[in-house]
Amino acid sequence: MRRFWAIAAAFLLASCAPEPVEQAEPVKPVEPVEQPQESTLTIRSVGDILVHSDVYTAAQTPDGFDFNRMFDQVRPYMEDADITTANMEVPVAGPELGLSGYPTFNSPPEIIDALQGTGVDIVNNATNHTMDRGGDGVVASTSNMRERDMLYVGGYASPEDAATPRIIERNGIKVGFLAFTYGTNGIPIPEPHMASLIDDTLAAQVSNLDKQVDATVVMLHMGEEYSPLQNAEQEATAKTALDAGADLILGGHPHVVEPFAGPVWYSHGNFLHGQWEENTKVGGIGEFTFRKRGDETTFEGARFMPTFTVGPPTSYDHHVIPLVEAQDYLDVDAWMTDLKARLNVDVVDYL
Repeated sequence: MRRFWAIAAAFLLASCAPEPVEQAEPVKPVEPVEQPQESTLTIRSVGDILVHSDVYTAAQTPDGFDFNRMFDQVRPYMEDADITTANMEVPVAGPELGLSGYPTFNSPPEIIDALQGTGVDIVNNATNHTMDRGGDGVVASTSNMRERDMLYVGGYASPEDAATPRIIERNGIKVGFLAFTYGTNGIPIPEPHMASLIDDTLAAQVSNLDKQVDATVVMLHMGEEYSPLQNAEQEATAKTALDAGADLILGGHPHVVEPFAGPVWYSHGNFLHGQWEENTKVGGIGEFTFRKRGDETTFEGARFMPTFTVGPPTSYDHHVIPLVEAQDYLDVDAWMTDLKARLNVDVVDYL
């Protein structure tokens, strides 16, 4: 009997023992998804630097020329960008080849010093005035710009110079530049590299540069002078460049502001000059933003800050000011209304 109870007790103890618990598989940490790097780049651009004789006369000093003060009131809006461009409308061959204004220009090279002082990184050197001092003028102009570390595009000193891509890198974004003009006022071009013409090689040049950079900027010098709207030829040429890979078109030559169309600005208008007509005195600073995410770079949008060039016949104290500060010279409200209605872009008082 005692043995029976011992067996029963052992059975009960065995039946109450906990069953072995299976160990759960360890949870593997989730690998974080690597986000593509993202950066932005801002380009600001101004129009025609058209150095009439009264402009360089106003800049004359006992020691030469100083154009710096002419940009004092717009300098903060030009230099506050990753890249700033300008249209160097005329040769800067200097007094050795004879200074002159309209109709065949040649400016003191000190204008380049002043542009550098406003933050300009690269200038368009393909305009209808590029050949105003002939081949010698192109060689002298490009030499003066190189001496001042100013990058130029569109008119070159040599074939080797022309074959060197104009690329500026900021914030991990490479931007390439090309420039072309419709012509040179009938003045012969001694060597093709001295002035890049709008011709059937444009698309191939754009496509070739586009393979080397994240964004391609094409400067086009063309259009009808003093027209407030672009013409069909401007639209067709811009489309050719865009189809070939251009990401931004910067236009000039009409001497007045023309509309934007997405990444196309058909005409900047004048910036510093000596023309008298009111519509030639209103120009501006365009701002263009690009965003790079991973390997893809996209155009994000544009803004426009209008400017006014103080000059004859009101004053010979040539300088550029924000348009909203030009109440003493023209009807600012009327001009702002016109620009906002016509330009197809965000028009702002200040950038």
